Parts: sequence; structure tokens; C-alpha cells
Amino acid sequence: MTILPEALLRAFGESAIHVRCMKKLTEDDVREIQQIHSRWIEFEVAGEDRCLLALCTDDIEFRPPDAPPVVGRTAVSAELARGSTRIHGIEISGRRILGSNEIAYLTASYKTTFSSAEDATLGQAFGSHLWILEKRADGWALALVSWSVWGHAATSGTRQSPPSASAEYTS
Repeated sequence: MTILPEALLRAFGESAIHVRCMKKLTEDDVREIQQIHSRWIEFEVAGEDRCLLALCTDDIEFRPPDAPPVVGRTAVSAELARGSTRIHGIEISGRRILGSNEIAYLTASYKTTFSSAEDATLGQAFGSHLWILEKRADGWALALVSWSVWGHAATSGTRQSPPSASAEYTS
């Protein structure tokens, strides 16, 4: 017996009907989210924490691995200011963007090259991140940033410049 889509919608109720009515992301929405992602990476490498936060909602949630969530622009800003890691580069792969005209999510894998104030050796972190973005009147904004760390590695190089305050987060 084949179940028709309308029967499925009735079985799941009103929420399924709402999902059916939502429009998919437009090409312009996808481009805007890709630009936000690229700008985030640029700001993270430059140590521009205030610029990172400008891409976020006021109630932004950071969900780091193995740590409690950090909620709100003020709390996230304070957490970023505590960081002593200098990010030298971030490579992104496997970026996917899906969603509707109201909410979108982005997933990607990363490889971050970094150093710390205590050690001149360059290290690398590998993992993935998940972003949830909300559509606002003035465009898309990050509502949640979550990431995992699959592993770390030391590289053979050392940093070229002194460390500067930057986010410890390799999102």
C-alpha cells in the first residue's frame, strides 16, 4: 500500500503542513550565507572578535565541545576575550547549506592552524562545525555555533609573528 503525501501530512498534523509551506533557500540566500561564512573565517584569522559578533544575533549560542554553552553576545564576547590562541589559517571543506526562507543551517569540516602564547609550535585542530542562522529584516545572522574537534596535531613550523589575543574557538 502506498501512502500519499497528503495522508502523511494529515498523520503529522499542523507542523508538517507548516513545513510544506516554507519556501526553500533562494540562490541569493545561499550566497549571503556563504559570504557570512567566509567573512567569519577572515575575522577569526585576523583576531577581529567584534566583527565576528556583528554577524550574530543578540542571543547567539556558542556550544563548544566538552564545555557548557555560552549564550548571549556579552557572554560570548567575554569568552572570546579570554582566548590566548592565535589562529594562522583555517581550511574549510564539505560546506553544506540547507534551510528555508526563515532558518538555515550550515555544516562544514575545518582544519585550523594555530599557536599559543605559551608555545611557538604551530598546531592543527581538525573537526566540523554546525551553524544555525536566522533570517532577519536586514539579512541572515548566526543564532548558534557548535563545533566538534576530531583531533589535534603539531606541525613542523613555528609561528612567524608574536601572538595576539584571539578566539580559542576553532569554529
